[in-house]
Amino acid sequence: MTSKVPLLAAFAKDLYHCSDCNYCVDAVWAERGIDHVCPTLQHHSPLMSFSGRGYLAAARAWFEGQELDLDALSERVFTCTTCGNCEQICPIGLRPAAVGRALRGELLQRNVMPQPVRDLLRAMREDGNPNGGARSDRMAWQQARTGAAAEHVLYLPGCAAATAIPAEAQAAVELMAAAGYAVQTLGNDDTCCGAPLFELGDETTASSLIDALAEKVRAASTVVISGLECARSWQRLNDANLQPVTFNELIMTALSTQRLHLNPRATLPPRVFVLDSCQSRTALAPGRALRQLLTALGIATTPSVDTARFIVCCGAAGGMPQVEPAAADRMADARLLDAGADAVVVGADPRCVAHLRRARRDAGPRVLGLAEFLNTHFTHDQNR
Repeated sequence: MTSKVPLLAAFAKDLYHCSDCNYCVDAVWAERGIDHVCPTLQHHSPLMSFSGRGYLAAARAWFEGQELDLDALSERVFTCTTCGNCEQICPIGLRPAAVGRALRGELLQRNVMPQPVRDLLRAMREDGNPNGGARSDRMAWQQARTGAAAEHVLYLPGCAAATAIPAEAQAAVELMAAAGYAVQTLGNDDTCCGAPLFELGDETTASSLIDALAEKVRAASTVVISGLECARSWQRLNDANLQPVTFNELIMTALSTQRLHLNPRATLPPRVFVLDSCQSRTALAPGRALRQLLTALGIATTPSVDTARFIVCCGAAGGMPQVEPAAADRMADARLLDAGADAVVVGADPRCVAHLRRARRDAGPRVLGLAEFLNTHFTHDQNR
């Protein structure tokens, strides 16, 4: 018998193995750096139906053929940031965040979604990014560059750096050029990798977008990306010949090989709060690389990389800023409060940086992307 909810059927094992331990609901474990898990429960609604456990229960009921109020279900599953913290904490390896995306996919197929999700999907179709603005303006931040360089790289800034904080994209290009790279872009052919649609549950369209982008860059020897959500899209592509490097990884390599030299402009900030992204949890590689880079430059960082594994999402992902902007701002405020007003907040993921910058109050800490931070506090020269 064919399931009426095939996207959920793929997670049948998860649906019937939840032990109701509530780790994904209210876990607090100081020794492991766990201070709650779900940003939606903390900053939007404490109802169980908004949690990973709630998504598993709803999916199991739907899978078994029970009648559900799909509008009410839609309200709940589209308030998930898809950060995956519930999966990080699950002691038996279940995938409630993935089940939540499958629920979204089933609802999208039935055209059931909150109005902000409709607007977001329309923005993706019309503008090619979740932040609005004409497609033709995506690469308006580019500046003409001249001069020879020994090695070419193709830079894909991602939607956040290109459309929300273009100063980060400009700074990244300037630093890569200082490291001796001839930086190229796709210009008007640059497109979204599909990450926002994947998070909304539209995996088919998301896959078509990353496939199309992959074909455009296949001839490039080195592809550099800024968006960490973009990195996840490339990982899902599962093509060993097309695995871009992140900007912070490239700059770390340039510094360690003395291809790039950074010299402090003046007194450095006494403390940098590293804005860890939910997208950086895989082996914590991006978070670790960012801390190593800053430490190599003589900058003290907080919190420790071990704490990053269970950070509570800042609210930038999963359509949360569009669906529940007030809740998304509260999530950002919580991260800024963790940082402290005296810190400089630095992030390697432009989407998180842009979100915290929008939510920042006048008295809050400065929030900078990594490239912006390096350009602000250091001069750079190339070792030729």
